[in-house]
Amino acid sequence: MTLSQKIITRARELGFDRAAIVPARRLEHAEQYLEWLKEGRHGDMNYLDRYHDLRVDPAKMEEGTKSCVVLLKNYYREADKLAGGLRIARYAHGDDYHDVLWDRMRELAAFIHAESGAEVATRPATDTAPLLERDLAALAGLGWVGKNAMLINPEIGSFCFIAEVLVDQDLEPTDELVPDRCGTCSRCIDACPTNAIVSPGVIDARRCISYLTIELRGPIPRRLRPLVGDLLFGCDICQAVCPWNSKAVPTEDPKFQTRDKYRDLTPQELVCFELEDYVEYFSKSAMKRAKLRGLKRNAAVVIGNTGGEEDVELLGRRLLDDEDEPLVRGHIAWALGQIGGEEARRILERARQGEDEAYVLEEVREALAKGSSPRS
Repeated sequence: MTLSQKIITRARELGFDRAAIVPARRLEHAEQYLEWLKEGRHGDMNYLDRYHDLRVDPAKMEEGTKSCVVLLKNYYREADKLAGGLRIARYAHGDDYHDVLWDRMRELAAFIHAESGAEVATRPATDTAPLLERDLAALAGLGWVGKNAMLINPEIGSFCFIAEVLVDQDLEPTDELVPDRCGTCSRCIDACPTNAIVSPGVIDARRCISYLTIELRGPIPRRLRPLVGDLLFGCDICQAVCPWNSKAVPTEDPKFQTRDKYRDLTPQELVCFELEDYVEYFSKSAMKRAKLRGLKRNAAVVIGNTGGEEDVELLGRRLLDDEDEPLVRGHIAWALGQIGGEEARRILERARQGEDEAYVLEEVREALAKGSSPRS
């Protein structure tokens, strides 16, 4: 076998589902990415607007890089909704993929060192380096970037992590480009609750539920909160409706199975979490990305969308006891306004009299303006 074939074989032995090798060169969609940034569609993710030259050219990412070993790891599971009523993006049900894949990529890097017989610099990365990974994977022949801006592999679909090892050695390329096979299908565009897919392959992050529940650090815009539904962390809707995922096979990797602690967790429990609970539940989890305040904010929105009058007392305690940050209390006030009813109104009136945080008062004012009729 050639060195490239040996590397791919070893990658499969380490648990990766697909692997390919491509020369390091400037990515084809570099200009489109820069235009996307100019339009402000990245929202508050300011880190995306840095290191432009590195993001669009893996040869500049690490000095001397000549080849990229690109890897896919399936994380699919059949359902994202758990028994407790929360919906969590499928990739976050188990352990943090960064840690899991880094360990395996380090082993692959060591293999490349050993097989090459020379000191070959390698750099493993997965969503941790300023690099357009989906474009790189498409360039490597691992699929195409679909209308939902996800990499779609024709055999295993789009529920995949992308990772890469940058190597400073010329390796034999392994695959040819896969043509775009989305055709006239628009299911992902039609299914997006917030119309975040503004054109084929272009996402306005400011409307994307994944961005709103994970990356956004401030309030979720009020007009979008009802559209979040019961989604606590992330969103898989545009992938779930994709025909190329209709035959996706659930991962058997033990690292990406649903944690037992998540299965019965309710939004009512989560909105009451303290720091020690957060550490216990989300240690070594990708869900840490949203931080405790973000997860509690999201839980309040879920209760506002799916809860009832039986939740008013709990929400009232959290709002009036001043135990939470203003961001969380503001979304709790919104949830009370959504549920409605006389008791919710009494609580909001008490909050208006005793609250001194301007943001929370604004949410209370708006919640009271909705009236007192309970949601039917």
